[in-house]
Amino acid sequence: MLRNTQESMTGKNKIYPYLISSGLVFITNLLGEFVKRKIEPTNLVMFYLLVVVIVAIRWGQGPAIVASILSVLSFDFFLVPPYLTLGVADLQYIFTFVAFLIVGVVVSTLASKAREQVIQHQTEKLQTALLNSISHDLRTPLASITGSLTALLDNTSGLDDTARRELLETAFEETGRLNRLVGNLLDMSRMEAGALRISRKLCELRDVLGTSLEQLKGKIGSRNIRIDISRDFPEIPMDFSFMMKVFLNLVDNALKYSPADTTIEIKTAIFKDKVKIEIRDQGIGIPEGELKRIFDKFYRVERPSRMMGTGLGLSICKGIIEAHSGEIAARNNSDKGATFIIILPLN
Repeated sequence: MLRNTQESMTGKNKIYPYLISSGLVFITNLLGEFVKRKIEPTNLVMFYLLVVVIVAIRWGQGPAIVASILSVLSFDFFLVPPYLTLGVADLQYIFTFVAFLIVGVVVSTLASKAREQVIQHQTEKLQTALLNSISHDLRTPLASITGSLTALLDNTSGLDDTARRELLETAFEETGRLNRLVGNLLDMSRMEAGALRISRKLCELRDVLGTSLEQLKGKIGSRNIRIDISRDFPEIPMDFSFMMKVFLNLVDNALKYSPADTTIEIKTAIFKDKVKIEIRDQGIGIPEGELKRIFDKFYRVERPSRMMGTGLGLSICKGIIEAHSGEIAARNNSDKGATFIIILPLN
């Protein structure tokens, strides 16, 4: 009898988040009905996305995906003409609904991953960093995603196919930014829990760098990145995926803090039983008093307000390099910009 009661309560607990997520979507629909005559209905997209994020953070991925699907259907049914039908007056809405659904699912997945890691591994300080990221660092990409979708859903905007594609690409790039942010938080949580495990295998440095740069191609654009690796450069024992994150973070920093018309250089050298890899930019450099602190957790050099981040990227790089029995350091160049130096053992 007691077991049956417990199973019944467990079943109710599993259903409860789905009911709450459905209720939040319903409340958003009511809000839309009240204000749709005063503001453009497409502006309500941000409220639906907010519901998805709240559900993902509070109850996880399953209820959040349900909220995404219900949001798209409800928006179509109640706020897009012809009303009270799932039909659309303009075929372009089918395209925009699909985009809305994809972004909703991606955002819900990222937010739910952050929630799961907070529950399992993160310390109180990391929890604070995550909350700050959600309220501050996530705000900019979410605003970009919302703005793009709002424009796509606005049937009076007169956008052509090229403009629609650019808006979709913007939304896609911003979801990638969210993915990297959450990935950094998850990596740091593993380090905090002592769960960082690397698997060293002989890898071509060119392959690792190429994969990292491929993930940053949207940011790189027409920027010139010069790579100097000799033909006889040896394979290095390292964890491919983790070292890829190191180069991704360092090149991303170089792109952020150097002018668009300057070159980023990646140089290599061999000495004794070690290799040296340098990533050099021609940017604003690092204040001398902060060179030793930039690899500390949650430490951020004071930068212009447009520069976002949690202060975890360089700390994660240091943890990964040290797990490879290597070293990482930074120095300012004699002319301008900064250079990050990685030393890894060959044996």
